[in-house]
Amino acid sequence: MTISATLAYAIATALGLPQGFWAVLTTIIVTQNSVGGSLKAAMERLVGSLCGALVGAIAAILLPTHTPLLVGLVLVLSVAPLALLTAFSPGFRIAPVTAIIVLLSTGPATLGPLGYALDRLLEIALGTVIGVGVSLLVAPTRAHAQVREAASQATTLLAEIMAALAPAVRTGAPDLGTLPTRVQAALNRLGTAVEEAARERRSRLSDDADAEPLFRTLRRLRQDILGFNRMLNAAWPDQVQAMLAGPWSVLAEAIAATLRSLAQDLLSQRAPEDAASLRTGVADFNAAIDAVRREGLTRDLLADAVGRILGSVFLVDQLQRDLDDLVARVREAAG
Repeated sequence: MTISATLAYAIATALGLPQGFWAVLTTIIVTQNSVGGSLKAAMERLVGSLCGALVGAIAAILLPTHTPLLVGLVLVLSVAPLALLTAFSPGFRIAPVTAIIVLLSTGPATLGPLGYALDRLLEIALGTVIGVGVSLLVAPTRAHAQVREAASQATTLLAEIMAALAPAVRTGAPDLGTLPTRVQAALNRLGTAVEEAARERRSRLSDDADAEPLFRTLRRLRQDILGFNRMLNAAWPDQVQAMLAGPWSVLAEAIAATLRSLAQDLLSQRAPEDAASLRTGVADFNAAIDAVRREGLTRDLLADAVGRILGSVFLVDQLQRDLDDLVARVREAAG
């Protein structure tokens, strides 16, 4: 941002632009945490400024007199359509701002509304080009790196949840505190980074793998793991605990260990290995469920308890499929 702002000020001053601060401010707005973010901000800034400048200039030209009542009416008519644009895409909030400035501050009389609007567009375009150029050339940060970091964080937090659920067959689900909220926040950051990475690919600035499948897989895993939390919301009956507590604990720890390993693989861009301990844990847990069925331990239980116990088989199988999918996605991210 410092380099962009300084460069914009120097060029605006050299060109003698009347209000070079527009270029300087634009570089600050355009410079984002990644190249993809800068491209998005640049496009929104340019399109929004163009729409706002055109509407403001046309309104100022058509304004016959500058009485307060008439100016207020034209202001409403100018801002309303641009506000609609902003409602569909919040990134274009600059459009009504630009229209208001052009309409209410028409600059020197020699310029007129159209000339004033063109000056604003020139200054904003200069700032946009400088902001994007500096983002590309000065220590560029690719969005794909942010994808890996956010995905790794979300995976680590999911591992913490699974570790907390390891004793839950006996004790019931623990209080997870802020863990679910932190997972959602990490997924929100991941979603933003995925959009920026896609923009970099469309602009031919990156040839990294599409990160959208990774995002979808982690969202499914979040649902799977929170499903376990609901499944274990109360301790299971004593006769079932004796047969399932051990296999479940081993399985939950294996899932947590697999997630931790995948989180490290994401950060180091390393291709993950197949998790043999996870497959063993799944097989042992399913075998224990079969034994519970054979011995008829669920016959005298309430329907809710039976549903949670037998439904765990579906959740375990679903989670294994999603973990296999995550392994494939991490392997893609490793290139």
